[in-house]
Amino acid sequence: MRELPSEDETQIEYHPKEYFGDEFQERIDQMLKDALIECAYDNLTTARFNMKDFDVEVNGHKKADIHGQGYCSYLNTVVALTFRRYMEAYAKYNPGFVVIDTPLLGLDQGVTDAAPESMRTALFKYFINHQSDGQIIILENMMHIPALDYEGSGANVITFTKGLEAGRYGFLNDVK
Repeated sequence: MRELPSEDETQIEYHPKEYFGDEFQERIDQMLKDALIECAYDNLTTARFNMKDFDVEVNGHKKADIHGQGYCSYLNTVVALTFRRYMEAYAKYNPGFVVIDTPLLGLDQGVTDAAPESMRTALFKYFINHQSDGQIIILENMMHIPALDYEGSGANVITFTKGLEAGRYGFLNDVK
């Protein structure tokens, strides 16, 4: 593994992939597989993080080669959760949070390969069960999330109403 560049170098070429060694690969692969198992990924046999593409491979295939938008969105979410967990455990500078926009993308757009209900429910149970890994902000249409006891689990659910009178209009307070 290379040393980080010193501050006095005037022109630095930064190639971040060079800073990830075998130990990273082993850890991230195991965390990724564990997350996919916990999220009830259908027919999972193998999972690995492809360092060349810097993306997930499931059962020996790149996600885009075998899945459409629904599964890709789901897998992108699991990768983000895996990195969140990795950073919580090993990062020198851990941001402590992750924002995920529409982890169930495709459901509201009529995508036919949307993840099965068991996978969607398991994904949201994963969110609940891993609150101690750091803050997670999820932006999703309430019509599409599984019926779980979010508040009872300690999650803070904020519903955007777009109403000028009742409820919270949008993501930023008092911005309409």
